[in-house]
Amino acid sequence: MDSHEAGEYPDEDDMLRDQINSGIALIRAGRARLMLALPRHRHKIPSTHRLAFQSLCRVYEVTALMVDELRREVPRREELLAEYEGICRGIEADAVAMLDGETSDRWC
Repeated sequence: MDSHEAGEYPDEDDMLRDQINSGIALIRAGRARLMLALPRHRHKIPSTHRLAFQSLCRVYEVTALMVDELRREVPRREELLAEYEGICRGIEADAVAMLDGETSDRWC
């Protein structure tokens, strides 16, 4: 989508569904993105196989794909883009905490 007339943006739910159903291996792709985003933890990411971490990788990939898609929109939905970028930063913080052995009520 190169341009949108006012009010003709794709629906956010449809965009998320498209990312989830994209056919890519979301966990593997999410791990790769996290390895790029978290270079100090790069060595731990491939060997972390907890279900909670795998779920985090999947959600990170879907969220990062949304960021990529929102960055391509013209004109951009800046508020929505900032929201998804913030979600990515939060997921990265959770990933670091998991990799450092911390615990949280958000994951078991």
